[in-house]
Amino acid sequence: MLMTKRAKVALLIDTATTWGSGLIEGIAEYAHAHQHWQCFLGPRGKYDRSILPDNWDGDGVIARVTNQELADQLIAKRIPAVNVSWYRYGEGQIPRCTCDEVTIAELAANYFIDRGFRQFAYCPSTLRPNYVDRFGQAFVESLRRRTFPCHAFVPEPGVDNFFPTAAELARMVEWLQLLPKPVGLLAFDSVQARQVTESCHLANIDVPHEVAVLGGEHDLLSCTISNPQLSSIDHSPRQVGWAAAELLSRLMAGEEPPREPIFIPATRVITRQSTDTVAVNDDLLALAIDFIKQNSHRHIQVTDILREVPISRRALEKGFRKCLGRSPAQEIRRVRVDHAVQLLCDTTWAMPRIAAACGFERSELLTRAFRRELKTTPSEFRKQHRKDRQEQTAI
Repeated sequence: MLMTKRAKVALLIDTATTWGSGLIEGIAEYAHAHQHWQCFLGPRGKYDRSILPDNWDGDGVIARVTNQELADQLIAKRIPAVNVSWYRYGEGQIPRCTCDEVTIAELAANYFIDRGFRQFAYCPSTLRPNYVDRFGQAFVESLRRRTFPCHAFVPEPGVDNFFPTAAELARMVEWLQLLPKPVGLLAFDSVQARQVTESCHLANIDVPHEVAVLGGEHDLLSCTISNPQLSSIDHSPRQVGWAAAELLSRLMAGEEPPREPIFIPATRVITRQSTDTVAVNDDLLALAIDFIKQNSHRHIQVTDILREVPISRRALEKGFRKCLGRSPAQEIRRVRVDHAVQLLCDTTWAMPRIAAACGFERSELLTRAFRRELKTTPSEFRKQHRKDRQEQTAI
């Protein structure tokens, strides 16, 4: 009996980060569902320099093309390849499929603004000396369009190390001390965000109440070993891996590469302690906001807030409009929908259970609130963003 020839696909992707492992899982899930690939993969760190062996005779490559040498090699071999990184080596000749820098930056800006922040900062990566930081530029530009300035840390030239020097740490500490407070700070990724939280500790700066720190790319290990644990942006690595594998399959079948990159939207912000605050200076408003956060799973209304917080309804409404740009009722809905987003992404719970856990009496009320806040339904959101890709392949 003749065996069907399997396509040989090299995966030049790191295995040491949540992003890399998620990409590989998405690729594998696509291959198991639709193809019969022989995947070549070895353990690799995020900053290892990837290159194909000279005698590689495979059929396709999915890679983080982070250096010119690899781009030149793939182009010279004329092998179907997909770049899943933000680097643009081989632009126009190697198609890219990745998460969109601009939409992630917009997500980060909206996240901070929704929590009442009006002062902002950005900390770039010190580990990407050849990377043009379009992500940071997009964050600053998004805030500028809304008339908000953004303070930016400028690393010393030549700094390219996981362990910053004492002098570099001192510069970051001084920069953090001079920032206006409270401030919403976006770091390039979770590794850089952890450097920020460590520097805040050295400077006796309270995270999140003085500096709320958000990592621009989610990495579970970096987020959970940080003190406090880090909030971060989920780049949908499984969805990117699936889409990259689907694109490579078409390229290996002889299809022309797309003229423009394929961008997958970021899923959501994973909120942990480093941003678990709302930036308001009024103590009574802060109490009201905390009451909503602690009780949103119950069927609370504005009258419940007024029973707990010694403030008039008019002052409460006026304060929320001034500080957050929305009413107390809208804030209750926002917190509930935000909780629903986390459950839709992280669980396989049925809609009635999610609705009840988020303070909605019926699933229909959850759907109505979801449409108002996110312009989609919970079911549609789950189809696009759910973690369980096996369920997604069955759609």
